[in-house]
Amino acid sequence: MSLDEIRVDIDRIDKEIRQLLMDRLDCSKRVVESKVADGNYTIYRADREKAILEKLGAGIPEDRKAGYLAVVRKITETSRMYQYGKLYEMVDGIFDELVAGIEIPAKATSVTLELTRPNIPNAMSSILSMIGDYGYNMQRMELLHYADDNSAVTFELTILGDLNEEHMKKLMLQLSKESSDFRIIRIV
Repeated sequence: MSLDEIRVDIDRIDKEIRQLLMDRLDCSKRVVESKVADGNYTIYRADREKAILEKLGAGIPEDRKAGYLAVVRKITETSRMYQYGKLYEMVDGIFDELVAGIEIPAKATSVTLELTRPNIPNAMSSILSMIGDYGYNMQRMELLHYADDNSAVTFELTILGDLNEEHMKKLMLQLSKESSDFRIIRIV
């Protein structure tokens, strides 16, 4: 095959992937609608995600497995991001709980927060990716400490952006739901 013929094939495959991803997001929407109807606001389940990765990674040739699983992880991250956005839109006051007692300036430029995440591969990079996927940059990250058994890591980070923006609120909701000991320290 010529390079042009290969590119035509890639374009065809990309269109199929696009439709499959839209179908996947439709399913994600139905999942969050079902959860909200049941009063269940848990989107991220590390055990389920791990099982999905193991199941989908089975039988993939080793020379393609790491890249394939990276794409699957990104798809699940995208699905969660979409679900948290829908959760934010569907549940009145869910964000307000995060900022109770905190004054938000009319035009904020950054949010500093502290959170604890499991100390597993990709835990930190998924946070950085999440921040970027919402369209924000991180100004600073400081490792505060590891849990005594090394199972979790706590850090402080500053995200550049306005907490009055809906996307920033959705990001904070997702970070809070996928972390423990989440707290907003200051908004500037």
